[in-house]
Amino acid sequence: MTQDQFAVLVAGVATAMTFVQVVPQVVRLLRLKRTEGASPAWAAIGMVINFGWIAYVIAEEFWVTIPAILAAVISFGVVLYLLWRNGADVRLAVISGIAVGVACVVLQRVAGWNDFGTVLGLSNGLYLGPSVYAAWRMYAPVGVAPLTWVLTAGEGLLWGYYGVLVEAVPIMVYGSTAFLLAALILLRLWITRHRIRAELAPPD
Repeated sequence: MTQDQFAVLVAGVATAMTFVQVVPQVVRLLRLKRTEGASPAWAAIGMVINFGWIAYVIAEEFWVTIPAILAAVISFGVVLYLLWRNGADVRLAVISGIAVGVACVVLQRVAGWNDFGTVLGLSNGLYLGPSVYAAWRMYAPVGVAPLTWVLTAGEGLLWGYYGVLVEAVPIMVYGSTAFLLAALILLRLWITRHRIRAELAPPD
């Protein structure tokens, strides 16, 4: 197997993880109808950032990544809707998403695709960061689905490795930051696991 073929295999596994990455969060919102610790900004800005990734990968002809990014856009949209339906205030998140979208367009026009892609790689903090903040500020983040963040960490590792294989720095940055931020959320869920169980325990 050549390096290019192996890179396609790694991207295929990462794509499969991306397709299901947000599904546990959707299921949790549907089942529990509780939003504590779940960030609307994560969903809104994540959707916008992934639109930016679509433009970048088309321009750079990384075609194998497009299905994963489309799945992410749809998933984030569903999560944002469910958060709104379950009573979360999403107004600031939507405004933030619009602002990020405008900034992305301006940046690409001024700096070009390569710099735009690098900034996209660093932009994980823009949408994963609010999730880290929301999880850590909540006493018992019962609205957060642990499996979503396990998959996010795994996906980050795989996309980072794919970036190494194809020598694409923006994708390397994306993968490493996704892994680190997801690990912070998983750490918070582990620290508060007893509180979460107590919150979800049926009343006596």
